[in-house]
Amino acid sequence: MAKAKITHPTFRAVLGIVAVILIVVFSNWLVRSTTIGNRNIDLTEDKRHTLTEGTKAILSELETPVIIRYYATRKSEAMPRRIKNYMRKVDDLLKRYSHLAHGKIRIEHLDPQPDTDAEDSANLDGIQGQRVNDENLYFGLSISCLDQQAKIPFLDPSGETMLEYHLSSSIANVSTFKKTTIGLMTTLPLAGSPAQQPGQQPQQPWIIYQHLQQRYDLQYLGMTPGELDPENTPVLLLIHPAGITPQTEFQIDQYLLKGGIVVACLDSFALTAPQGDPRMRGMGGVPPSSSFTSLLSAWGIGMDSTSVIADGKYATDFGDNQRMYAHLSLNPEAISSEDEIITQGFENLYFPLAGGFTINDGGGVAIETLVKSSKEVVLIPGVSATRPDPGLFARSTLTGKQYGIVMRLKGKFNTAFPDGDPSSKKEDPTQEKPTSEKQKPDTALKTAETESSVYLISDADFLFDRACFQQSGQGYVAVNNNAALLQNILDQCTGSKHLIGSRSRAATTRPFTVVKEMETEFEQELRGEVEKARKSMDDIVVQLQQLQAQKSQGKALVLSQEQEQKIHELQAQQIKLRRELREKQKGLREKKDQLYSKITWMTVAITPAFIALSGLGIWLIRRKTTRAI
Repeated sequence: MAKAKITHPTFRAVLGIVAVILIVVFSNWLVRSTTIGNRNIDLTEDKRHTLTEGTKAILSELETPVIIRYYATRKSEAMPRRIKNYMRKVDDLLKRYSHLAHGKIRIEHLDPQPDTDAEDSANLDGIQGQRVNDENLYFGLSISCLDQQAKIPFLDPSGETMLEYHLSSSIANVSTFKKTTIGLMTTLPLAGSPAQQPGQQPQQPWIIYQHLQQRYDLQYLGMTPGELDPENTPVLLLIHPAGITPQTEFQIDQYLLKGGIVVACLDSFALTAPQGDPRMRGMGGVPPSSSFTSLLSAWGIGMDSTSVIADGKYATDFGDNQRMYAHLSLNPEAISSEDEIITQGFENLYFPLAGGFTINDGGGVAIETLVKSSKEVVLIPGVSATRPDPGLFARSTLTGKQYGIVMRLKGKFNTAFPDGDPSSKKEDPTQEKPTSEKQKPDTALKTAETESSVYLISDADFLFDRACFQQSGQGYVAVNNNAALLQNILDQCTGSKHLIGSRSRAATTRPFTVVKEMETEFEQELRGEVEKARKSMDDIVVQLQQLQAQKSQGKALVLSQEQEQKIHELQAQQIKLRRELREKQKGLREKKDQLYSKITWMTVAITPAFIALSGLGIWLIRRKTTRAI
């Protein structure tokens, strides 16, 4: 009988280690090549590593393939370290986009080096090269779908919180193949006006109107439009709808309930409203006030259509020390939320003679105030607000309220006309109607079919040329964020519906607040001792100056034992202070080192400990099972 071949224990151990390594390597490769490898668990406080539901919906609805050309100069030593770190985050984000799109997004990685096809491609796509140490460094995205193209010229780490929104918005925009139609209703001469008299020049279109024409299919509907259909006109823009009739309000109401989006710039006193001809007793003019009489109350919004906001905090100073309290110059403090995409990065908004919104009960929808006044407010008639009034706040009582200037309403709206079309009430009830008309059913909607949105702005003059643009040698340039406010709102409304109300994400880089608090406490603790010692030093310096003055008058200068002792005390105090300062700084460094060591050990040890405990648990279970057999 042949003897069984015995393998050396060392050889078996080496063979086992090699087998484990191969299993780990091939398991990792297998997991990464399947959908399992793209799954993760986000345990952060505000889900900062999880894509928003809006992004997921946009990617799931893609029908035509989208190409993302990702330009990143990776081989250059001149690339700053913070951008290299941010590059890895962008890599990970694009992988998640590609996975969620199920093959509808193709990512092309390009590394533009000098005099290469990749560099030429980046320039053609409009990707900006950043000059660093005589090198052009590229880090941007070009998003295209058929003949539509969008770009993010440079991925700045400081804009990390907005990256997902910009990328998702670009994908949604390039996958839409026609300009979005916006219906315009206004009583202001946005499109210009002909000359009123022979020899006069016609009024040119407002600059904001020209911009909107370039970006959208802008259709002027007049103030008495026919039926408004969200399928044909997904967004309705109203700018100072003065004299709006109940019938038109009813049409807007039904349009909103069908899923349309309304952007309304109302005004309590429009400075740009055309004035009537004085020779015709003012006929032909436009009322300075505009509001929604029925709609606002149904939405849970209040507005005094005859008064404007005079704000002591945000008043605008003009020449000759003229302070106009009703001309509001708003800084970032007036913006309600730092992570709101519409107002992200805004520094200055100017609203001349704006009204104020208040929130009432009964709207039944979510109401957000995007831009607000301060509490130092007095409501005054619009006519009075056109003149400087230095003593206004001295003789007036503050309302103590903050008023909304830009608001967003979102949800399923209820009708503002529960009795149906108001035009039917004008018919003579005594007049006999045909039988066919008596039986005609009321087809008006009472509740919304789907969620929709309304944006309200309490001013219309903020869009006028002189309010938001300034002429320069290269044309008109924006002097504030007025035009950007309207454009951002319309971008959200005309882009994917999943982006409406989106907010910027939290930054993935978080400061070491614990360390900063330790340093702050150390400085506060030390400040008292330093000030005390400095005061003692100042006292002794004063005494020495007095002794010097006595010497200059010819008196013999002989320091007493007490004075010499004070000098020695000062020197000893300085030495003691320096020693204590060094000890405290040393203690602070030790605390920081202990904290960093604790974090490092926790990071390094948790994963192996988890694996070891899991393995031990499995071994115990298997051992128990084997014994039972």
